[in-house]
Order: sequence, then structure tokens, then C-alpha cells
Amino acid sequence: MKFSMTRILVLALTLISFQGLASADWVKIADKTVDYKTETDTVTPHYSEKSVTHIKLKCTQGSVNLHKVVLHMSDGTSKTVDNLGLLTKGLSSRSISVPKGDIKIESIDLTYDSVGSQTLAIAGLSKKGKLDIMGKKLADKD
Repeated sequence: MKFSMTRILVLALTLISFQGLASADWVKIADKTVDYKTETDTVTPHYSEKSVTHIKLKCTQGSVNLHKVVLHMSDGTSKTVDNLGLLTKGLSSRSISVPKGDIKIESIDLTYDSVGSQTLAIAGLSKKGKLDIMGKKLADKD
């Protein structure tokens, strides 16, 4: 019994260590400050950031209500993801997969608003939301 518990512990620690390596593939494409009213912003990735397999949004300040994300691709198609929910500081959205193949991301449209108001911000009770747009790079084939 003790031997099997040791094996389980070693296996769990091994899986946790590999999970940290997998998260290192995410790169920051852009950051946005989100206003209190609903708005749509467009992000155009740099050339090296267009070849990603997944996109996710990470809240770094305040609370952000994500209404819609639209990925515009190089072949003219687009992928729309609705209702990603409310993110608070430190939380990330679910991973959004990018269509496979030689298609690259041309731009990303984000429709969102920050929870709170200008009055609450002046009182120090809320801050405008800030988002990091993250992309997962293609794995190097060695």
C-alpha cells in the first residue's frame, strides 16, 4: 500500500512539472484597457504572432465582461465565439482554437465592457479592466 502511494505521488508530481512546460508556449499578442461602456476593439497581430494554434484572453486588472471574439483569417473566413463570460483579475478565458492549415490570423475583434463605472473608479472601488491577448505558438518540429 505504501509503495503504491509513493508511485501515485511521483506520477502526480511528474504531471504537474510537465504542465508548467506546456504553459510556456503562450505568448502575449497585445494588451487592451477596457472602458466601462460596451465597445469593440480590433487587434492586429505582428507577423510572428499570426501563426498561432489557440487564442485566450487573460484579465490582469478589474473585471471584464466578454461578449464576443471574432477571429478574421487570411483566407477571408472568420470564426466567432460568443458569451465567454466574466473574467476577474488573474482569470483566463477558455482556449479558442484557430482553424488549422496554412491559414493565419489577420485580426481579432473583441466586444467587451468593464464592470463598474467612472464614479466607482473615482471613489477607488473599481478599476478599468485590462486584458492580455495570448496566443499559443506552433510547436517546433526538431
